[in-house]
Order: sequence, then structure tokens, then C-alpha cells
Amino acid sequence: MKKRRKFKKVQDEAVVEEPVVEEATEKEKIEEKVTTQIKKKRAKEDNKPSRILEYLKTEHKWENYLFLTVSVIVLMLGILILTGVLVVRDDFPLIGKNSTVYGWILVVVASLGTIYALYPFYKPCFPEFKKISWLKGMKFLGDIVRVFLFIIIFTLLFLLYDSFISQVLGYIF
Repeated sequence: MKKRRKFKKVQDEAVVEEPVVEEATEKEKIEEKVTTQIKKKRAKEDNKPSRILEYLKTEHKWENYLFLTVSVIVLMLGILILTGVLVVRDDFPLIGKNSTVYGWILVVVASLGTIYALYPFYKPCFPEFKKISWLKGMKFLGDIVRVFLFIIIFTLLFLLYDSFISQVLGYIF
């Protein structure tokens, strides 16, 4: 609310300030209501979890996350064994002499486990794929040819630029 000061002359002609309170205008009242509504809405949103977290908590079980984590770790171990970064001793029971076979078994089983653990996340996408209108055969093939031609032309163009710049730099240095 705005306060206006009104000057009033007293008998001895001294100026005295007298505060006069003016009622809030309609515009100010509406602004106050809107700001309080915005504050209430923000307070509700701050207390409410995000929609993604809410969906993940209701639709997916924690076991899926644990299974996904374990399968990714096993997949990494299998890859480390196959690349030779993780070496299994020959005297290790059951897998010592056949470490590459064991590595491949780990990779295959962990890959299947990862796909199985990720399937619930992608399951809602499959009905949406049916709604998509896909291109027909010849149109699709024509678009593929155009894309590859575009890639080849730009690759040759960049190779030409590279050779030109290398020659110019060769002359300078």
C-alpha cells in the first residue's frame, strides 16, 4: 500500500507532515493474488518429486537396477579377460587354462543379462514404433544413396582441403 504525505498548515504557519493511507488499487490487489498463487505453486513443485523419478519408482523395481549393474560389471570383466588386461593364472581351478572361453561365456551371458534388464525401459516404445509411417523400399534406398554420396563428397572435400593446407604449411615452414 502506498502512503501519501499531505502537508497541512497549522496556525503558526509551520508545515507538519500528516500520513494518509490510501487504499490499494485493484491492480495492486490482483498483483498480490498472482504472486501468492505463484509462490504456492512453486512450493508444491519443490515438495513433489519429478515425474521421471515417480515413473521409475512405480514402474521399475530396484531389482532391475541391481541386475543391470551386475550384468554391466560382468560384461566389463569378460571384456578385460578377452583383451588380456585381466590375466587369469593357469593354475586357477576350472577356468585357468580356458580363460578365453570363460571370457566369451561372461560376455555372452552378461550381454543377454543387460538386454533383459534394459527391456522394461524400452517396452513402452514398441507400440509407438507401429504408429510410425515408414518409407517405402525405393524411396528409402534413394535416401540412403543420397546420404552416402553426401558423405563421400564431403570426405573428398575435406581431404582436398587437408592436402592444400599441408602444402601451404610445407612452403611456409
